[in-house]
Order: sequence, then C-alpha cells, then structure tokens
Amino acid sequence: MPSDPEDDESEAPVSKRARTQATTVISRAQVQQAEELALGFIINSDQPFNIFSDSFLHHLLILHNPALCAQIAWGRTTLRERLSRCFKIKKDIIRKEMMESISRIHLAFDLWTSPNRLAIIAVSGHFLDGKGRQQQRLLALRRQLGAHTGSNLSSSLYQTVQEWGVVDRIGVVIADNASNNDTCLQEFFQILDPSIQGYEAEERRIRCYGHILNLVGRAFLYGEDSEAFEQESQAIEQFGHLDDILRFWRRKGPVGKLHNIVKWVRSSPQRSEYFQRCIEEDLDESSFTLHRESTHELELVLNNETRWNSTYLMIDRAILKRDDVEAFVIKNQLDPDFTRRIPSDDVLVAEDWKLLVELRDALEPLYRQTMRCQGWSKQGSFGCLWEVLPGMEYILEKLEDWKAFFDDNTDSIHERSQRLDVSRLSSLRQQISRRQCRQPTPSTSPQAHSQVSWSHQDHHTRFEALPPDSRQYFRLSVMNAWKKLNEYYAKLGNSPLFAAAVILHPRLGISWLEGQWDDPEQLVWIHNAKAGLYRFWKRWYSQEEREQSGDRKANHLRDPQRDPQQVPRSQQQEMSAFDQWVYSRPARLTSNDSEIDKYLSHEIPELQRGENPVLWWLAHKGTYPTLHKLALDIFAIPAMAADCERAFSLAKLTLTSQRLAMDSSTLEQIQCLKNWIRRGAILLGGVYHNMT
Repeated sequence: MPSDPEDDESEAPVSKRARTQATTVISRAQVQQAEELALGFIINSDQPFNIFSDSFLHHLLILHNPALCAQIAWGRTTLRERLSRCFKIKKDIIRKEMMESISRIHLAFDLWTSPNRLAIIAVSGHFLDGKGRQQQRLLALRRQLGAHTGSNLSSSLYQTVQEWGVVDRIGVVIADNASNNDTCLQEFFQILDPSIQGYEAEERRIRCYGHILNLVGRAFLYGEDSEAFEQESQAIEQFGHLDDILRFWRRKGPVGKLHNIVKWVRSSPQRSEYFQRCIEEDLDESSFTLHRESTHELELVLNNETRWNSTYLMIDRAILKRDDVEAFVIKNQLDPDFTRRIPSDDVLVAEDWKLLVELRDALEPLYRQTMRCQGWSKQGSFGCLWEVLPGMEYILEKLEDWKAFFDDNTDSIHERSQRLDVSRLSSLRQQISRRQCRQPTPSTSPQAHSQVSWSHQDHHTRFEALPPDSRQYFRLSVMNAWKKLNEYYAKLGNSPLFAAAVILHPRLGISWLEGQWDDPEQLVWIHNAKAGLYRFWKRWYSQEEREQSGDRKANHLRDPQRDPQQVPRSQQQEMSAFDQWVYSRPARLTSNDSEIDKYLSHEIPELQRGENPVLWWLAHKGTYPTLHKLALDIFAIPAMAADCERAFSLAKLTLTSQRLAMDSSTLEQIQCLKNWIRRGAILLGGVYHNMT
C-alpha cells in the first residue's frame, strides 16, 4: 500500500547555515503571527501539511523575509501539533462567545458518509450574539460509531454539548424527518432535563424545512414511492447497461426522456463535442437576431435521483436551450450511423415540451423557497423559523391554484393513465377542497415566463393545448406534492414554535394567521396557536415574571390601610390576624395581565420591509421582560440544518484522494476552525477571512 505523503516526518529544506546567518532580530510575536497565518493558509485553502516543503514556495518565503522564515519550523508534524494547540485556544473563544449569547443555543445535526467510508456526524450551534446578530458555529464533525440508532445519536449529541459546557443552555434541535431522530431527541432532552415530558421534547424537535421541501419535490416528480424510485435508479446506474438506464427513466414521462437525452449527450466527450457541433452548425445556418441572447455556450444540466432541485435545474436549462436541443435532435435522427442516434422513444415532441414548461413553473416556488431559507440568516430573515409556516402556506396555495387551474372534470382519462388509483385521487381532491379557503389571485396564480413561446400563451390556451394524458400527469403530480406537504404541515402542530414565530414577528403577528386561517374550520387553529404559545411561555419563561409580578403587587399593596409592615404598631393591634393574612397575599395574575395578552392586545407599529424583528424585541424588552427572551430564542432558530450540509461539502474538499488517511480528529479541527474563520468569529495571525 503506498504511504501517505503526509506521513514523512522530514522537515522543510531549511539549512542550519540559513538559520545562523539570519541576523535580523525577529520578535516572538512576529513568529507566532507568521505561524498562525501559515496555519490559516492550510485550513482555508485545503492544503496538505507538507505544502511548505515545496521548494518554490519556500524560496518565495525566504525571498520575502529570510530572517523570519528561518525562525519557523515548517515540518508537517510541527504544523499538525500547531493545529491542535490552535484549536484548543480558539475553542475557548467560541465557548465564551456562546456563554455570552442573549439567546439559547440551538443545535442542528446531520449524518454523512465521508470519501474514506467513515460515518460522520456534524453538530452546529445557532444563537444570537450580544448585538442580536444570528450566529452559527460548527461544534463537532466527528465519527459516529455503531448503528445510527436514536440512542447512539443521542449520546453523541449529549457528549458534544457536555464538552462545550452548554448543557443548561440548549433550546431546540433541528434535524431531518428520519424516525431515528425522533427517538434520539426524546432521549436527548430527557437526559438534559429528566422532568421533560414526551410531548415537551417533541415541541423542541424542529423538522428541517429543507428536507420537507426535498420530499415534496420528489413526490411531485417521482410519485408517492420516491424512495423506492431512488433505490432502483441507483442500482440500475451502478450495475445496469445504458439501455436499461434509458428504459428505466423513460417511464417517468417527459422528465425521464429529457434525462435520457442529457445523459446520452454527457456520456462521453465525443458525444458532447457532437452536440456542440450540431448546435453551432444550426447557429451558422440561422439568421442572427438581436432580441435573443445566444445560449449555445451553456451546458445541459444532468439531474440525479437524490436531489429534486437538480431535476428542476435540468428542466429549466433545457427550456432555455430548447432551440439548441431540438436542432440537435433533428440532426441526430438523420445521422446515417444508427449507433450515434438517440433512441426514438426519447425524442421530445411538442406536447412534451409544453408539459415540461408546466412542471418547471409548478416547481419554481419550491426551488425559490429552498434557496431563500438555506442561506445564512441575516436581519431576521432568509433562513429563520418564522419563514417556515408562511412558506408552506405559500406553496400549498400555489399547489391548490395549479390544481384548480388544471382540474377539469369533463376530461376523459387517457388509456395510459387508467392505472392510476382513481379513488385515491378523488380522496385527495376532497381533502384539498376542504382545506382550500382562497381563490386564485393574480399574485398567486401560475406565473408567466418569457423564454419559451409556449409560456407566452394565456392559461386557457395552454390548458386547451395540453393532451388529456398530460393534464392527468400534471394533476397527479400536484396531488402527490400536496399530499406530502400537507402531511408535514400537519406535523408542525406538534411544536407551538412554528406558529409562535409568526405571532411574535412584529410585522406579522396574530393578524397574519387570522388572515390565512379564515375558514370557519380553521378558527380552532388560531386558538391552538395562541394556547400553545401561552403554554410554552408559561412552562419555560414566566416563572421569573411571576416572581417579579409578585414583588410589584406586594409593593403596590403596601399602604397604611393594607400592609401590616407599614401600619403603625397601634393600628396593627386593631387588625386581626385574618386581616393581616388577607391583605398580605398578592393578587394572582390573570391571563389578561400576562405579557402575551399585552403584546396581542397592543397595536404594534408595523415594521418597515427588511427591518430586523430582533432589534424590535431588544428595544422593547422593558415592556416584555420575559416574552422578549422567548422571542429572541425563537428568532435564533434556523429553518434548516443546511449548515451541516455545507460542513460536509467543505470536508469533502479537504479529503481529497491524496488525504484519505487523515485522522478524523484532524478533519474535525480543520473544519471547525474553517467555519469559525469564515464566520468571522476568530482571527488567525490577526487576520479575518474577509479582510481585504
């Protein structure tokens, strides 16, 4: 087995003579700064630890400052030791930052299989710093040993928070919808606080919005059994022949046919060149027009079965390059060499393109929501918990509008769609009609697009032009997506925090929910949202208010007529023991006296677009001494666990084929430091990552 090039313990080629000839006095601070900068270069650019053994780089450094270069040990072993020391020092800085946060620490976690076949768990922390800014820090990226059971995952989470010293500061945990995560978080919260009941642990389990959107997109594209489709696709891709792969995807209608065309083009360099040559010839033959931008330089995008948004991007790019694709297919079908032709069953006809346009338009809200909420949360938006419930309402409304637009009961079902479960389809229609309380409006109706002539047509013309089987295909896709989204929409009720995030947003408030849930059957949702918020606040936040209110009430009652401690001794003797007991009892707070009722009853000045709700609550913390703490905790919760996915992507860049022997603890230190550097939490060598 070839040895790891980083296992060589030789130092960089610095001669003793070079060290002794250095006469310039170099301070220890300069040396430490240079060592940290060298370490930051390795961490941030994913360089191997032996990078400074490169003779060209080393002589460049000597040319810049030979005296300083001579004072630094550049060997890989020394750099690894320096990495460990740096990690410990910077970890204390991050720990102090979290302890000084004005919100609880919320966790997000996910699992990953690394390129060197190790199971890795990523754990990140989310909180508001002293200035009310949303912060994210990678806390762990380490091996997950054993089976991925709920108990094992719970132990890993607890070990992480115990190691960081934030056991008593944990708020909620964000994770995907796997069943083992349910078990994990039940055990985890009961370890943190044995008094927590099962439903209370479920209230603090936040389902990843990105994972929900992924499931909805896959249900739209691949039907109810999208997981089985994914497994079958992976098996065929790995073990099947090209004909088997094409036949498998062809079953998915126009999307499958488009997949096969793109895969055929991208399957070899020769076919890619052939595709490019065909569209260039067509470009030369066609007249040049100023109003259209050339798209022949753009590459076709090939989707994968795991990420639905890759299919959206494939369709979107194909529609953009429709002229190129059609020109290529026409020339390809005339090729005298049959082996170079795309199978005729995969040729997209006009009706296929029309359906692809409709599929693209229906998927676009899902894609936009994913892109919006997976970003770093800034100014209280773009990735905060309050965006989940409105986002799901938005997509549900879109799906219901699409369904209403295409739902024509007079359509005859084509023979190819007779295999559909018509009773299930009818049941779904009834569910949608019961839930739907809004009519399509110009703001929520399907958008018009400008890239394809088909998109320019009005909706009635587009509807009439679609063949019956295409209408039925699209309708069933919408039904599948709606059913999946509604399934997880109902699960939002297991935690009061989703609705509370909307209620406590000063720009939205309870009035936003009342405007959305205006159907008589939905009035109970309003009641449950307020009751859930009150119960959660009372359980975890109002104790301090009760104590403070008791003191205020007692002070208010202390007058010569009521408080025996303030009454002259002669008058105290005239008061019976019963009178003293009665007047010394503080009056119990009613629900109308609570901070929540005060917040709900007061008219809140509407925030301007983009104004940060966190800053609003900080400005009004005197009015709401405990409710503002709940609001800040909620606004620190991210909508997704996307930061864990980012950590995995960056770790994959570190674990190149030449570095697969890297120890998992070294990988964790590199990735944590990289995250802290890029989030501006620490300096290395006095330099921030984004400093110019």
